[in-house]
Amino acid sequence: MSLKTRFDQLAVRERKLLVAFGSILAVLVLVLVPLAVGMSVGSQEDENQAFRDVIQQISDERVALSRRQEEEARVARRYASPAPTLAGFLADAADKTGVDIPETQDRSAVPHGKTFKERQTRIRLSKVGMLALSNFLEKITQTGYAVQVSHLDIQKRGANDDEYDVDIDVSAFDREEAKKAAPKSRTKADPDAQEPSE
Repeated sequence: MSLKTRFDQLAVRERKLLVAFGSILAVLVLVLVPLAVGMSVGSQEDENQAFRDVIQQISDERVALSRRQEEEARVARRYASPAPTLAGFLADAADKTGVDIPETQDRSAVPHGKTFKERQTRIRLSKVGMLALSNFLEKITQTGYAVQVSHLDIQKRGANDDEYDVDIDVSAFDREEAKKAAPKSRTKADPDAQEPSE
């Protein structure tokens, strides 16, 4: 017996109920299925956006890490070779820039933590021109060594337009490698030494 025949055999009230049930079922299917698909797609989009955010954050951190590694490598290169003695270094820079250094005073080294040590030299320049002074300072700071001008005092001298007396403190920073303590070897003369048991 076909569905149409069965449907025709039903009472009018039963037919109406069956049509109403079918209509409700069709509406539910037409509304709920797209709603469920939309919610699934929305949650998938949120998850994809979260993945994109994480990937972007990793990319940003990779760039920051690369910059940090480059900075560490630059610092390591700068401290790889210790700066020469400051008096000779400054005299050489002065010769190359046409500056005369009449006074030089070395100061004792100052430790900075366990790793670094600062050596400092104070020099006094007399009757120096501003161009020669700037060339001299540039020569000091552009050497590639860990050297910096830590103090600079410029005073005008006399009536000449381009004559100055200058006091300069130049600091060189050296990295000291940690010294490893050598293990003590036991000798027979050592009264605390024990012979290994057999």
